[in-house]
Parts: sequence; C-alpha cells; structure tokens
Amino acid sequence: MSPIRPDLPSSSTRDSFGPPSTEDEGLVVTYLLKGDPADCARRARLLSIEQTAEVSPGLCAGEFFEKHVLGRVESVVPAGPDRCEVVVRFPADVVGTEFAQLFSVVFGNVSLWEGVRVASVRPTAALAARIGGPRFGIAGVRTRLGVPERPLLMSAVKPLGRSPSELAAYAYDLARGGIDLVKDDHGITDQVFAPFEARVEAVSAAVARANRETGRRCLYCPTVTGPADVLVDRARFARDAGAGAVLLSPLVVGPDFLRVVAREADLPVVAHPALAGAFFAHDDHGIALPALLGTLMRLAGADLVVFPGWGGRFPFTREGCAAVDRALKDDLGGVRPAFPVPAGGLSLSHVPELLGVFGRDVVFLIGSALYERSPDLAANAAYFLSLVEARPD
Repeated sequence: MSPIRPDLPSSSTRDSFGPPSTEDEGLVVTYLLKGDPADCARRARLLSIEQTAEVSPGLCAGEFFEKHVLGRVESVVPAGPDRCEVVVRFPADVVGTEFAQLFSVVFGNVSLWEGVRVASVRPTAALAARIGGPRFGIAGVRTRLGVPERPLLMSAVKPLGRSPSELAAYAYDLARGGIDLVKDDHGITDQVFAPFEARVEAVSAAVARANRETGRRCLYCPTVTGPADVLVDRARFARDAGAGAVLLSPLVVGPDFLRVVAREADLPVVAHPALAGAFFAHDDHGIALPALLGTLMRLAGADLVVFPGWGGRFPFTREGCAAVDRALKDDLGGVRPAFPVPAGGLSLSHVPELLGVFGRDVVFLIGSALYERSPDLAANAAYFLSLVEARPD
C-alpha cells in the first residue's frame, strides 16, 4: 500500500512529501504505532509536535515551525494488523549537538503514550559527526590490547560477596589464561564486601602482574556506576590505579555519562544493559533492542556494548543479535564502530555458532560457565582462548 501523509489523501505517494532531505536535516526515526492507517497518520502528526514544539497544534502553526522545528512525517505504511510503520525526520537544529537532547527527541514525552515503539534511529552523517560516538571504537580497543584480528574474550570477577583479594585472585587467573578484558560484574560497586577503591587497586595490580608474566595486555574494566557526584571521580581513580577501561550502566545513571566518563578518564567504556529490558520487553512499546543497545549506545559513546546473546538465560534470538551487531558497525557518517559483546549465561560450546554471526569483530563475554568448567580458572581461560585462535580464516 502507498504511504499516507497525515494532511494528504490516502492515495498520495512518497513523492508528495517534497524534495529529498538534505544532509543537515538531522535525525530520522522509524516508529511502530498501534492503530489503523488513518489513526496512525493522526498520531504521527501529534508525535512530531510532542517531541519538538510540545504545544497544542494551533500554537505551532506557520512556515517557520514547519520548516525548522517540527518533525516531518515522511511516511505512514501499514505494518501488520492494527499497526503502522511511521518515519519522522527531526530537524538538526532541534536535536542540537547533545546526546541527551537526541535521546529525548527520539522517545521523550511519547514514551508515556500507549502503542509507540522506536524501531530504528538514523542520524544524518553531519549530525552523527557532531554528536561524536565512541572515542576508541573497535580499532582503538584492539590497539590498546595489541590484538589486531581475532575475536576478543571478556570475563568477569564474581560473585558479589567476595573480598578484594579473592576477586583479584580470580582476575589474575583469567588474565594469565588469556582473557583480553576482565570486568567487574555490574552489581559490584562500593559494597562492604569489596569497597570500590580497595577492589580496584587490588584487581588492577593482579592484572598488571599477569600481564608482566605473559607479555599480553589484558585490560581490567572496573564498574564505576554510582552516585552522580562521585562517578567521574571513580573513573579517574580507576585510570590512575591502572585500569585499562571502565564499565558503566548508562541506563541506570544516564546515557550521557558515557561521554563524560570517556572524556575524563580517557579510557574505553563498556556499556552494560542493566535496566534495558524496561525499554524493549514489550513488542508494541519502547525502543527496539538494535536501536537502543546498538545505535543509541554507540552514539552516546560506548566503545563496547554488552547485550544478551541468544542461547543464554535471556530470551533473545539469533536475528535480534545480528541486528544489534549491524547497528554497532554500520556506517554512521564517520562515527567509529563499537564492539558487540554478547553475554548473559552463554556457554563455551556456543562460541562457534556465535562466530558465525559476529565474525572477528566481537567480544565474547562468558562468566559463570568459565568458573564451572573446572577448578583451574587459568586453564579454563586458556581453553576459551583456544576456541577463537583455532578458527580458520
């Protein structure tokens, strides 16, 4: 069926919407709206106002608002029973150059509506360049590790409740066995079991010792998630203690902290998906997984993005994971690609199948399965490494 524009008859075509958009016209967001085509066309027009001028339609009438402020509804196309795909282009001047504003334009007030789901987010190249994205990206992380080609390996020091010395011993074995990135579990922050500074110093020293012994460059990624007034100080402390990257839960503390932490610590940032399920768990509301943990986390500045891999303890599909992979690596006007980090209860036997989807530019995160394989954690890590080193070209 032909696209429908809210203020034109249903027989109109895409050509009716005016000349092609120019490079500086900002942000293209595809929404899925519940309703029949006529109702979705009406709601799309209201959405384009709600996410920009945020007033009644009569208060934003006129050529200036239409050209420079309001989102432009480019198409409304049926996408199944009682559902339409709606494409809205938001002006670059409304989005500005700040990620927080971009996130608000994508899904601010309309997150309070029923039946609104963000399917994809696509900035024009000029806007993407102004927002920035990862400081290091795939190439920069590989350079820091000295691993130019093969898939990377990540594991976690766990569980919550262990002391700094116990966690440091785990980290030492993981690094000695060949793990590239050793992270804190995202829930290990500043508890009495392992206070932040004591833990970061102990684990950083353990990883550094393993690196001296092996000649490798394993990076320790402590969790710096915490109160806003200490979060940046934690990132700086981690850097000064010898950490090679940091881990942050951006949907818990605010996505723009990715940019701030990356700038202040000058380290790669790992984005953890805690709270993300609130955005994509329902198929007719929220933000789709590839848009949220792919495009948006990349634009916010994540160098590596953790997300649930299929076959683990969370209900995700091979196709969904492949879509996240594309969103993290597709051309975005010069924005650096970010590493996909499939995780969430994955097994070692699952690695070959995962390689078939992600290729070489992937970080496999396996935690509990590595601890459970045998009492020798370093040997378990070495076996994990053998699974990716043995892969043929």
